[in-house]
Amino acid sequence: MNRLHKIRLAFQIFFFLFFSALFLQAAFPYKPIVPSEFFLQWSPLTALLTFLSTHRVYAGMIPAGILLFLTLFLGRFFCGWICPFGALIDFTDWLIKRKRRLQRDDTRYRWLKFGVLTALVVMALFSVQLAWFFDPLAMTNRLFTTALYPAFVFVTETLFGWFWGIGFLQAPLTGLHEFLEGWLLPVEFHLIRQGILIALIVLGILALNLVTRRFWCRNVCPLGALLGLFSKFRILERHVDEPGCVSCRICQADCRMNAIEDNFVDFSKVECIDSFDCAADCPTQAVSYRFNLKEVKSSPIDFSRRRFLQSLGTGVLGAALFRIDFPNREAVGSHVRPPGALAEEIFLEQCIRCQECVRVCSTTGGLLQPAWLETGWEGVWSPIGNPREGYCEFTCNLCGEVCPTGAIQWLDLSAKQKTKIGTAFFDHNRCIPWNSGDNCMVCQEHCPTPEKAIVFREGDFVTADGKVKRVKYPYVKEDLCIGCGICVTKCPVEGKAGIFLTAEGAERT
Repeated sequence: MNRLHKIRLAFQIFFFLFFSALFLQAAFPYKPIVPSEFFLQWSPLTALLTFLSTHRVYAGMIPAGILLFLTLFLGRFFCGWICPFGALIDFTDWLIKRKRRLQRDDTRYRWLKFGVLTALVVMALFSVQLAWFFDPLAMTNRLFTTALYPAFVFVTETLFGWFWGIGFLQAPLTGLHEFLEGWLLPVEFHLIRQGILIALIVLGILALNLVTRRFWCRNVCPLGALLGLFSKFRILERHVDEPGCVSCRICQADCRMNAIEDNFVDFSKVECIDSFDCAADCPTQAVSYRFNLKEVKSSPIDFSRRRFLQSLGTGVLGAALFRIDFPNREAVGSHVRPPGALAEEIFLEQCIRCQECVRVCSTTGGLLQPAWLETGWEGVWSPIGNPREGYCEFTCNLCGEVCPTGAIQWLDLSAKQKTKIGTAFFDHNRCIPWNSGDNCMVCQEHCPTPEKAIVFREGDFVTADGKVKRVKYPYVKEDLCIGCGICVTKCPVEGKAGIFLTAEGAERT
């Protein structure tokens, strides 16, 4: 392997492990060395689209601005050296092990990524933000949270279980498990829904590599398109010593972005991701990279006026379809958002569905889950509360701390403990005292507020055979309930709980 290959591969592995370490770090108790949301804030795509849709500027846009500035000089180096999703795609290419073809790949779909970017920008101008679906950083973190990490934990715990029965291995396995618990393995394992669907979407993107190398990066990725626009006048250029070039086509065949033209000298600054494959694989060492400050030439963009107008129309139509989606008030009002969440419309425009809040919540109470259609098409994969499976931990305020875009505002612990995200109500047809006349105090015992939000009043209960007995009936004091949902989680009734949580009274920033 050539030295240039080794250097780039080392960078890719380092940044992929760095991304993974930040992901694992988003856990309770949260003691970050580097903020867990740091990597997610380097996407200019999410910064641009959230700004256009909300007209709000947040501190997390600064890293994205730095990346765009560097791209003006270095080109799309982020795609080839840093992007964790690009590393996954390159790993998939390595698994495929395709044979080298001394024939140039088709370039007719290059325009598509610029079309996707144009449509997304138009939709953002109509306050419909879809960066969350296409952004590779959000996509990777979403995959880690909902599928890869839960699958890893399941397999690891299963292997521990298999070998636990071997007597002489129990002591070392116990020590190993205690060592891993808390930083690599969770103390309590919470399952997260939508994992299969999200994994299938990513697998479908990776499967496109069967068509051509880095199909997603070449033809679809809107972040790559945005970086390509800023790379148009880059000063880091590919240089070919023409007397030394023997026109062997190896550089063109090995270019993972199909950026080298048929004369083997010219290349597309817009498409090149600085992988340096051409320089590393050139048999005559005729290819090199150098800074050119004397004569800066631009590269054309494969995006015709006709395609541009088609993309504009697609964006307008897409925004209209999202905006005319019928709001189901009952469904929307039945689900709570995290404490500190912005007002609903702004929240949906600023949330990138990275699932960072879901990840950190899964290490505490486990209230948050990715939504499906409960809050409409625009709310897909946004975080909502599922109190039957988990609750908002009273002593935790981490969801706002790890949010990369400020869609969930950070609240100090005392403020968070007073912030109302919803209100609980008893279902008299399901609650044990109300339905069967037997006393039950589980909900009140778990209520975390200093003054209990659930109280009891004695009253008569008439049984089916006409007998009367005294029962303690539970009531919710709505002014004290903060909507944490622990009463719903701990309710002993099988199936649908005897108490339910709504968004009534929720305090949104």
